[in-house]
Amino acid sequence: ALLVGCGRPSVGLRIAGSTSLQPLAEMLAEGYRAAGGARVSTQGVGSTAGLQALRSGVADLATVSRRLTPEEMREGFQAHVIAWDVLAIAVHPSNSVDGLTLAELRRLFAGEIRDWAQLVGTAGRVHLISREAGSGSRQAFRELVGPIHPLAAVQNTNGAIRLAVRNDPAAVGYLSLGVARAGGVKLLRIEGSLPGEPGYPLVRPLSLVTLGPPVGEARAFLLYALSPAGQKLVVEEGMLPVR
Repeated sequence: ALLVGCGRPSVGLRIAGSTSLQPLAEMLAEGYRAAGGARVSTQGVGSTAGLQALRSGVADLATVSRRLTPEEMREGFQAHVIAWDVLAIAVHPSNSVDGLTLAELRRLFAGEIRDWAQLVGTAGRVHLISREAGSGSRQAFRELVGPIHPLAAVQNTNGAIRLAVRNDPAAVGYLSLGVARAGGVKLLRIEGSLPGEPGYPLVRPLSLVTLGPPVGEARAFLLYALSPAGQKLVVEEGMLPVR
């Protein structure tokens, strides 16, 4: 159902995938067009759904916010890293927790820490907010941190997680730093560092994915994303450049 809206539009290049990458993909599409490239359509449907759109020919490029699995690489998918994203841990501004160790974060999302009183003086049931199955953010979090409790509330976009945490004093969620910077949430230090600072451990690759080597308009767009102009947009979006 997610892919219905990805049907062939009257544009030159079709991109579908990660909601974490969607704002950057839109900026790159505008910059590419202004630089003389083809018109580009973008849709945030999730990393795995983006790969399915590419596989079925509905998209020309997939945006993926996780590492490809061995099975996906054997299928012929090729990931081209265009940026590095910081996965932020967000709580409500009223939460008195300022930071966590990786071990505490792992225990929190595994459901071993169920009340904020186990971390701070203020009591209150922990409300875990996670992404849906197939999300690149969810898979990256599981690789970087650990398992996610099956009863965690699920949101389908990074923006929805930000809103859910902003509106719930007991909530904690993970989301892309670029989305988190829209405000309304408090970002935690992990192992002593804030998101974006040296030593912050939750960093993941953001890629444009092709099925086989990039050719034609897809290759031209990839080269633009890696150019100084494209990497400038990466930094403006709050992500880390590849060079």
